[in-house]
Amino acid sequence: MINNKYEIKYIIIQVFLTLLIALIPIYFYLDASFENQSIKDKMDLKNYANSVVTKIESFEKENTEIFYYPRSNIFTSAILDKNNEKLFSLLEENEIFFYEEFKKTQNKICYKEYLLENIFDAKSLIVCKDIDNSQVIYNAIILLLSVSFFIFLSSFFIIKQSIEPYRKLNQYLDDFLKDAMHELKTPIGVARINVDMLQLRLRNDKNILRIKSALKNMTVIYEDLEYYMQQNEVKDEKRDIEFSYFLAKRVEFFNDLAISKNITFYKNIEANIIINFNEIELYRIIDNNISNAIKYSKESSNITITLKKEEDSIKLIFKDEGVGIKDSSKIFERYYRGDKITGGFGIGLSIVKKICNKNGIKIEITSHINEGSTFTYIF
Repeated sequence: MINNKYEIKYIIIQVFLTLLIALIPIYFYLDASFENQSIKDKMDLKNYANSVVTKIESFEKENTEIFYYPRSNIFTSAILDKNNEKLFSLLEENEIFFYEEFKKTQNKICYKEYLLENIFDAKSLIVCKDIDNSQVIYNAIILLLSVSFFIFLSSFFIIKQSIEPYRKLNQYLDDFLKDAMHELKTPIGVARINVDMLQLRLRNDKNILRIKSALKNMTVIYEDLEYYMQQNEVKDEKRDIEFSYFLAKRVEFFNDLAISKNITFYKNIEANIIINFNEIELYRIIDNNISNAIKYSKESSNITITLKKEEDSIKLIFKDEGVGIKDSSKIFERYYRGDKITGGFGIGLSIVKKICNKNGIKIEITSHINEGSTFTYIF
């Protein structure tokens, strides 16, 4: 999971840098190519103009009656008298009147040559042609693709080699955490069973209650970490769950934690509500919200848990009388904690947010400092 994310990140950076580096030589190539094309166009215009002049001179020497004005698929031209009036023209009107040697527009380039005395009394010749940069652009694209491919291939191997140690380290950390989680599961389970047995013998013992509460906190943290580490491996299997009963049992699980802070649960759970959902993900939504409500609630306060069915939705509401939230925009960020005193890793609500986004669950939050917070989940 981690490796793939970093690979995508580096590939995006690599592609961006490749294009940036490749564009530098392409820019200079295009600039030089356009200049060369412009020089070539001017030479072509002059050569064609010379051929027209030669044709006029030949006509004068041959002394024939009909002059066949030169035509071309590439060039258009006109001859003008001393008043710049057209004697003969294949040009458009706006291409005729200019005084410099060359005139360049967006699509055409024209050349003007002054003529010696001739039989037509023509004083100037204008020759034009379309500007065609298609070959330059084609060559530039081929060059860009070639350079980009070369740079991409080179940088790919360089980056791949440079991040390989980090990939191995990430893989090692992933494997280590998964193994550690697996090793922790059994001791936590054994400790909880033994504490339950010990509580039967030592009823109302505050130390036993503290140990039991701590173990349940550890269980929630462990299950959050387990889900976080294996979230891509969690099967997206949904089944019909008796939501009302499921929620009541989870509240019962946290009862010892609530008693340790003299917190009272108020349950407004509508009966016989069925939901089609992934059981593991429903655990994470409920457990994290109840755990957080207890964690941030004041001593001897109340937590109200409501489940009700409306016309086209189901509402799950957690209301506490705790410290409130200073910045509700950050509470779903990974590793964010409201304070550093209450402990935890700060991943619980980020997991909840991800599950809600995945399943289209709307979240509404209202909070007031030192008065408490209300989390509403609309299924």
